[in-house]
Amino acid sequence: MLIGYDARPIVSQWTGMRTYAVNLLKELVHLEPKANFRLYFHIGEPDISLLSLPNLHWRQVKAISGWWWTIFQMPVTLRLERIELFHAEYIAPPLSTCPTIVTMHDAISAMFLEPSGIKARTVTNLLSFISLQKAKFVLVPSESAKRDVARLFKVPLRKIFVTPYGVSENFRPMPKEIAKRKVYERFGIDGRFILTVNFFRPRKNAPLLAAAFRQLRRRSIPVDWLVLVGAATEQLKKQILQIAGETAERIFFTGYVADDDLPILYNAADVFAFPSRYEGFGLPVLEAMACGTPVVAGDAPAVNEFAKPAAILVPPNDWHSLTEALELILVDRDLAESLRQKGLQIASRYTWARTAALTWQVYQKVFSKT
Repeated sequence: MLIGYDARPIVSQWTGMRTYAVNLLKELVHLEPKANFRLYFHIGEPDISLLSLPNLHWRQVKAISGWWWTIFQMPVTLRLERIELFHAEYIAPPLSTCPTIVTMHDAISAMFLEPSGIKARTVTNLLSFISLQKAKFVLVPSESAKRDVARLFKVPLRKIFVTPYGVSENFRPMPKEIAKRKVYERFGIDGRFILTVNFFRPRKNAPLLAAAFRQLRRRSIPVDWLVLVGAATEQLKKQILQIAGETAERIFFTGYVADDDLPILYNAADVFAFPSRYEGFGLPVLEAMACGTPVVAGDAPAVNEFAKPAAILVPPNDWHSLTEALELILVDRDLAESLRQKGLQIASRYTWARTAALTWQVYQKVFSKT
């Protein structure tokens, strides 16, 4: 079996998309050693975390742009190299003559939840629609995403399969005092802190989190820092600091962090906050739970699916409710410990091996029909 994979999310380090692709491919090659994967990209360098794995072969196909690569370059390459199945995230080459599978992590592009130019949004949604109609099957991480993709892109439900994300073994509990010491050594953050990850999209509601943190400090709740992990525009940082007011000096932006640092930050945090309005799944919530950190999250449908028994869920746009929930965890040690234990139980059910097994079942459906 010769399977092609759009490896641009890996090469370009597109956060959640990269996490999904890297972990899925690692598990697929262990699950099915007879399969050969060709990882296609057009600029950048292969990811070192996958270079040593058997049956993963990197293939650079240069193009003048990403759109040109997808629409024109790849269909020719896939045909010449006799790829039997091509797997892409969001958009597969619409002119491909080989069967395609598309992973739709969410339906955000069609929900107008993120700022985008009219031209870019139109092209993205049009190519997504064509890609999804042409695909043999569509993979989504949650029942919520399944409903959204079916409704907004008119995809028959019979074509859509839920393959929930997993959490890697790197995300596991470690002694709090060790984690806090390492965070201090690497980032200079000491004391108690609230953590959020991948906060840079407007739907993630980071400004509301800054407002809640300011209120907590005014109430003399025992918390020293608000730590935000991920890249952000200077405009967003300025907005967050402005809303934080007198607590702005206690806001810490890490930027992107190394893969090894993220589990340490989760473990050192006293509470993880994720007041997002919409998610296809909500992987950072699961990662925090796997590290034994209590969670406050926005009550988005996809997050609700798996997190409800082990997190405090609040209306995503209500900073008052967010403040109250964070205060409860920061002052009530018994509640924090209860959420910690429930989160660990839930996270243990989600593995990338399971994601790969469900994905391989869908691959087999393609091969059985070709």
